[in-house]
Amino acid sequence: MEKTQLVEIGQRLRKRRTELGLTREKMAELADIGTGYYGQLEVGTSQMSIDTLVKLSRSMHLSMDYIVFGAEDAPSDASAVLDLLQRCNTRELKLAEEVLKLFLMKIPSSD
Repeated sequence: MEKTQLVEIGQRLRKRRTELGLTREKMAELADIGTGYYGQLEVGTSQMSIDTLVKLSRSMHLSMDYIVFGAEDAPSDASAVLDLLQRCNTRELKLAEEVLKLFLMKIPSSD
């Protein structure tokens, strides 16, 4: 894989991690990979195995196509969110609940 491709993958990972409001350490923990290794992936200095790609795809709730190629498959309704939640284990559901609560606290109420 070319260096530019690795950098682009890293940019997509960083973008998603930032969207989720997570530190590199927390993201690495969620994906069950080393923090240093995750950092190398974000800056494009390391390649990942299929196993790591699957872990990142699941923990970031991104398609593997998007991570590797940048192919967007953006869902447009709540059924996509429910689909993602159904694929979560108990630990991931708890974390998803925490993230959603934090996200909703950031949105100004319209009351």
